[in-house]
Amino acid sequence: MNTNTESTLERINRNDPNLKELILAYPYFPRDADEWGELGWGIGRNTHIETVELDFISWIGDENKHASFVRSFCQGICQNRSLQRFALKFCDFDLFDKGILQELVPFLVHNQCLRVLDFYFSPIESGGARLLGSTLERRTNKSIEKFVLSGTEMGLDDEGESVNALLTSLKKYTHLKTLELETNEIGQVGCNTISTLLTSTSSKLQKLDLRDSAIDNYKLASLTSSLAKNTALQELDLGNNFSITATGWAPLLSLLRSPSCNLKNISLNENNIDYDMTVALVASLADNHTLTKLSLCGNPSITTPGFVAISTLLQIQGTHLEHLDLGENDLDDDVAVALSNSLANNCTLKTLILNDNPSITTTGFVALSAIFQNPDTQLTFLDLTENNINDDSAIAFATSLINNDKLNTLSLGTPPPLTSTGWAAFSRLLCNASSINNTYLSNHTLKSFGSSIRCVPGTEKVRTYLELNRIDKRCKKHKILLAHFMGRFSMEHFADMKVELLVHVLAWISKSGFKFKSRKGNCRISQSALFHFIRSEPSLFGRIDKTGSNVKGGVRRLADRETDGKVW
Repeated sequence: MNTNTESTLERINRNDPNLKELILAYPYFPRDADEWGELGWGIGRNTHIETVELDFISWIGDENKHASFVRSFCQGICQNRSLQRFALKFCDFDLFDKGILQELVPFLVHNQCLRVLDFYFSPIESGGARLLGSTLERRTNKSIEKFVLSGTEMGLDDEGESVNALLTSLKKYTHLKTLELETNEIGQVGCNTISTLLTSTSSKLQKLDLRDSAIDNYKLASLTSSLAKNTALQELDLGNNFSITATGWAPLLSLLRSPSCNLKNISLNENNIDYDMTVALVASLADNHTLTKLSLCGNPSITTPGFVAISTLLQIQGTHLEHLDLGENDLDDDVAVALSNSLANNCTLKTLILNDNPSITTTGFVALSAIFQNPDTQLTFLDLTENNINDDSAIAFATSLINNDKLNTLSLGTPPPLTSTGWAAFSRLLCNASSINNTYLSNHTLKSFGSSIRCVPGTEKVRTYLELNRIDKRCKKHKILLAHFMGRFSMEHFADMKVELLVHVLAWISKSGFKFKSRKGNCRISQSALFHFIRSEPSLFGRIDKTGSNVKGGVRRLADRETDGKVW
């Protein structure tokens, strides 16, 4: 057993009350059946662990042998009564065929604390679906609030009959809030059962995920009719259901127009949505006052005129869109300009995703950058990854963001495709060192470019400024210290300053906890700045010392720690 597992097992066996979550992920697994079993039995006796998750259960070699390891683990945890969440994710072998699901039955029946059950892309197939259904029927406490069965290959060999058996068992689970059934064969009878769940007066279901579930016009019609009677559902994902045509979408669009619609989040990613359907969608959403999130990623058949029509939604008073995803749609400059124009006076949108649209050029990005000149913009996240961003685009964004205090993340890709010119523009944006006042007025809100730029040459200063923005409320002060009180700096502002005021300046400099890396290791900004301040004008130190301030020893200690090299 590896060291990490041994340490964790020791905490499990002594029932450490601080150990609430255990995630076992490849390759940090026990090595054999005995170690798997020991870990499982330890969890079974534990009364404080609330979450157990197994990720990437896959091996190259003897599948039956390794499946027996997991069975040993599941036999042990069956005694546990404290777990609130149990998850098996990305398992390569069939959990039912290998007997793993069968070993979990006592745990699923008798653990009355269970709130979340998650089988994510871990196949159970039709036999497992039926077993899960009968197991859930046996539970006396119908307490499960979140049920994830994504990518479990249910219903593929029986047209959804087994899925229906499982869904039928959920009718009494009145606390169920999330049901995720992505990438399964739901079947017409399964959709009818989901409709029954939705129309129940006791239904609390808030999120329904039916991505890639072979939903067609007839199944969607059944679901839509039930949604018209439902007041709880807020999030609906119908992505990757290519069989739905304009005829099938029509009832859903009518629902979105209805005053009784309570949906806040709808995802229609990667469907065969065309221009005509888009125009109808825009017309429906123009009268909708509840939807806050719309995802249309991967629908290039909407075409440029359709996306321009979508942009008009952002101009309509009364709409409340906060999140718009138009990624992977081959958008061009015309769409970028239309979005920019629509957002010129928008004060609701917070997230705009435009990733993987390589047809947008500098012209489009310059137009998009103008969004941040709107003083009322609420945009906090802009995703431009996998696009042709260049230095000119970066300069345009850096210029527009000078007075912006909302945008936290400008995602540019991995790594961002910029040269030193583009990074210099962002460096000036984050810390304009031309004067102390301009440093104070720099952008202190931007915290990330979406991905790590640690290995990107020429980004050292940018990384430091972003870190200051992320972790320190006093980032303005620290940027001033870094930009103006390091190395041989000008003392003209302090030459005629009274000693009493100068003492306060030194005190202000000294109160800083942020650290940066120097050639001799980590150093506090305050220590380095104070040293450089006094080194730049030793006579000032003499003036202060005559007042009785005992600072000589502290300055000597700073001198011992500092270097004569530059900070950067």
